[in-house]
Amino acid sequence: MKINFTKKQFKHLLDLVHLGEWTANSSRESDTLIKEYEELYQYINSLAKDFGYEEIIEFDKKLNEYFPTQAYENELQPIIEVNDNEVFWNELSSRLATRDLANERVVPRDADEQFKRLLDIEQRYEEEFVVHGLSRLILKKD
Repeated sequence: MKINFTKKQFKHLLDLVHLGEWTANSSRESDTLIKEYEELYQYINSLAKDFGYEEIIEFDKKLNEYFPTQAYENELQPIIEVNDNEVFWNELSSRLATRDLANERVVPRDADEQFKRLLDIEQRYEEEFVVHGLSRLILKKD
């Protein structure tokens, strides 16, 4: 099978591959990288020169690998930051709500009621964080 890309489509593919590989492997140690993703990332990057994108993907002869330039990483960083920010607030609200639900004395009767209660608690946290951010979040001493 052969897939044809325009230059613009290939740039979008590079973006998506970079963002996907970043999501999958950036928080992992080198010995725990998802190798299949890293291999595909390297393969797609190896085609960058053929599409005229050697200014954003460089080959390191010593490491025998392709890397994005700092300028290219800077171009994609705002997308990563927006995602990281959303994940942070969603996870914080969700985890706090899960904790609070587990600590409630009244146990919901069924799964639907439990889920509804969890969403209610999450909503409270989300509203709090939209208005106040972390400014009113306090860790209490035991």
